[in-house]
Amino acid sequence: MRRSRIGIVTLGLVAGLGTAALAHDHPAPNGGQIKQIGPYEAELVVKGSEMTLHVLDEQDRKVDASTLSATAVVLAKGNEHRTVEMKPAGDNRLSGKVDFPFDGKFRATVSLKTPKGEAGKGRYTLDASR
Repeated sequence: MRRSRIGIVTLGLVAGLGTAALAHDHPAPNGGQIKQIGPYEAELVVKGSEMTLHVLDEQDRKVDASTLSATAVVLAKGNEHRTVEMKPAGDNRLSGKVDFPFDGKFRATVSLKTPKGEAGKGRYTLDASR
């Protein structure tokens, strides 16, 4: 009985390590926060009144954003929800305007869309430079 418990614990640890390796845990190259959205890695950056989403594929290659779009639901000041439409901004970037105040950290749920439909959603919480 004891051997089977050790085997199960070991198998669980190995499986957990494999999952962590697949998570692409690395620093955000543009100073934002990276989340997995469907098959993509998407880094959200907020500077001033500009919100930018940088999109990469599974091999960390830039994805042509000209056919993509995104919608961000942002927690604004006073716990109000604001929607920001993000449009292609060249290369692998989508961008939108944050023309409203928010308290403390910038919190947003981003829905990424491809020509085939929604790719997925990512939840972000980051320090925004204003």
